[in-house]
Amino acid sequence: MNVLGIRCSNKDYTFAVLTGTKVKPKVIECETIAYPTGFPKPQNLKWLLQEIDGLVRKHNVKKIVMKRFESRFRDKRYEERIECESIVYLVAANCGIKAVFKKPKSTIAKDLGLKGRARYLSISLDTSLISGYTSYSEKAKESILAGWSELI
Repeated sequence: MNVLGIRCSNKDYTFAVLTGTKVKPKVIECETIAYPTGFPKPQNLKWLLQEIDGLVRKHNVKKIVMKRFESRFRDKRYEERIECESIVYLVAANCGIKAVFKKPKSTIAKDLGLKGRARYLSISLDTSLISGYTSYSEKAKESILAGWSELI
């Protein structure tokens, strides 16, 4: 079963499509895509919808996991991120995907068999199970960990 791990920001989104199991995860595709500039918000959100829909259909995704926003500051950037995350929910609904999760790092750690603290992701998780993990960007790592946490 393929899982889409995704991390939205106000300038781009990063995704990782994973398959396999928690003990033997495999990254199929992982990339950061910048949002288009110079267009009104409705057109940008439509573009994002088409992008996510394309990923879900291309990889036959059955679960989606979003890395949750974890700052206490709620400004314009936060609102923009939430708008983008709502598009992910809309794509899931349109594609019949009922398994959509939004997780902070502590929950991801717990779901990967660690203590429920974010720091254990960097000090206790055996990331050597994922080929080339250390070469990924921080956003990509968050997307990968989110998707990995929902593999069986």
